[in-house]
Amino acid sequence: MSDHTAQQLTPREMVRAHAYPVLAAISSLSLAAIALLQIPQAVKAHRYNRCVDAQIQLRENKALQGQSGPGKLIYLKAVQHCEGL
Repeated sequence: MSDHTAQQLTPREMVRAHAYPVLAAISSLSLAAIALLQIPQAVKAHRYNRCVDAQIQLRENKALQGQSGPGKLIYLKAVQHCEGL
């Protein structure tokens, strides 16, 4: 870079020289902002899934030994409860 010490860059050359680092910084910052904005939705979905799982466990009927999992009605009632309907 010793050959550029006394040389004055034109505005166009300045833009070309700094375009990539500036655009990379903007891209990185926007990616970080998008990731931070996803946190509340992830927390909400996690809590909703925990609510549905807890309601299914509460509503399971021990008399239904032949089923491999909760029935459709138990699942729908659990979802209805967690959605506040």
